[in-house]
Amino acid sequence: MDGTLFAGDSQLRFCRWVLKRHGWRRLYLPIVACCGVLRGLGIFNTELMKRAFLSYAWHMDKETLQRHCKDFAQQELIPALYPLVLERLRAHRKKGDTTVLCSASPDWWTRYVGEALGFTHTIGTPTEDFERVPFMPSIPSPGNNKGANKLTRLAAIGITHADVGYTDSAADLPMLSICDRAVLINPKQRFAALVEEAEILTPPKKLPPAFALRCVLGF
Repeated sequence: MDGTLFAGDSQLRFCRWVLKRHGWRRLYLPIVACCGVLRGLGIFNTELMKRAFLSYAWHMDKETLQRHCKDFAQQELIPALYPLVLERLRAHRKKGDTTVLCSASPDWWTRYVGEALGFTHTIGTPTEDFERVPFMPSIPSPGNNKGANKLTRLAAIGITHADVGYTDSAADLPMLSICDRAVLINPKQRFAALVEEAEILTPPKKLPPAFALRCVLGF
């Protein structure tokens, strides 16, 4: 999803969405900064860092979170879609293909993107059930929906082979291993060299300067 359907990271985008509406939640920044240091030292892995990053939503009630996620998907992510990739998705749907949105981003908002775009299946990184967002929400096994974990969750819905896989990231090489062909979206040169006979699409990226910093600060 992120970098494939649209430019940038939806986790950063959603952080900005929440902080712009709940400015006091910027108090989470020192926590994230400390966790970032732990990540840099190799003490925190990617999954722990993702859980820590979600602290900006700490103690938000489920109803408020769901409302924000639905509005965020409709008002920010859908308008940011790459027209070229959206055209491909529509062509698959017109043919009656089974389509799967499989993302490492939290299913908090991934589900609403999948629903809006008419995907047959949508898989994001799940978190524990809650009435209010816990600090560092836990992620059920097999963990963060990235790399080989995507294969596990795809197999759980009966998908062990695909005609085509779309991605922008080398983290999806395991997923591409079950695809007959690959379409890479704005891939880095080193990644593109690893995938034989891949089709490459280069839709223009439209991100503001200092995108990541502005998102984390809520501006």
